[in-house]
Amino acid sequence: MDLLYLIILTITLSVSGAFSPGPLTFSAIVEGSKGSWFSGFKEALGHLLFELPFVVALAILLQQIRALLNDAIVKYVLSFILISFIVYFSFIVIKDGCFRLKDNGFVSDQSISNSFKIVNKPIITGFLLTASNPLFLSWWATVGLILILSATSIGFIFGISVMYASHVWMDFVWLGTMGIIGKTGRKFLSNKHFGIFLIIMALIMLYFGIMASMQLIYYK
Repeated sequence: MDLLYLIILTITLSVSGAFSPGPLTFSAIVEGSKGSWFSGFKEALGHLLFELPFVVALAILLQQIRALLNDAIVKYVLSFILISFIVYFSFIVIKDGCFRLKDNGFVSDQSISNSFKIVNKPIITGFLLTASNPLFLSWWATVGLILILSATSIGFIFGISVMYASHVWMDFVWLGTMGIIGKTGRKFLSNKHFGIFLIIMALIMLYFGIMASMQLIYYK
């Protein structure tokens, strides 16, 4: 019963984190539109590579990490890192979008600009956006603590393994789907319309990045 309760609790609470709009979601759409069908899943893998060690560390150093997120210097440093990466990522995408506005031809795999190739690495993008996302960090330090406490109550290794497996599949489904949406949408857009799409996605990513940073600064 405790195991079933943990699985149900994890799935229920994880919806608020895994399926929420944010920089990772919209970057997966962009990565998918510029890369392969599996770009979203690769971004989810990058997300996992940071999240899993972080969750284990949080379980071991529960109070210390939560206190760390209340430190003003840590808040501003994390906010600066997130904003810097989001601004850079958004700038490159907007630049590529503006380049495409000049061309009415249809998008091809060969028409990716050299500038975007710098950031067209979904595993790295997934890792960096996760590591610098205040919403992600504060979610695990608040809502996620409930899952960690419930998991460790049935055994540290077993409980954390079951809890995380019950959680992480949603990230792969969500980001994988976003990547596929981006890839599919590209096939029906001219370069001009695709350029508009990229600019809109970049502006949305920038907005959510700023909002996430502000939320961390005021996090208590």
